[in-house]
Amino acid sequence: MRGVASSLLATVLLAAGGDVLRGLAAPWTSTIGEPLRASSPEAIELTQHLKAIGARFYGAWTCPACFKQMNLFGKQAGAELPYVECRKPKQLPKQAEACNAAEIRAYPTWVLRDGRQKVGVQSLDVLSRWSGLN
Repeated sequence: MRGVASSLLATVLLAAGGDVLRGLAAPWTSTIGEPLRASSPEAIELTQHLKAIGARFYGAWTCPACFKQMNLFGKQAGAELPYVECRKPKQLPKQAEACNAAEIRAYPTWVLRDGRQKVGVQSLDVLSRWSGLN
């Protein structure tokens, strides 16, 4: 019976397209604490846009402002953010190298592919305008 229920659930999810999955957060794997709330549709749209244009969110697991920034996006969008951890060089050496290469000096820092930066916690509206979404 369990196999039938799993197959039925998978069929329903596939038939619904991505809409059902938008409400489900991926397992939390970021080094920053998991956001405390669900994502808004605007946060999900902004995250997809930031990923598509090659933007990066540089931060540190010890940074309260980075957690605040992540929490503005919520669980679902936060799980998909293009986040780079700068303060775990032994566990994540490639990410630490990326932080050094981008000359990150403060957290959080947002960097666009063209090198433009925004330092500090940014509202979703500011990030939307700055990144060209709105």
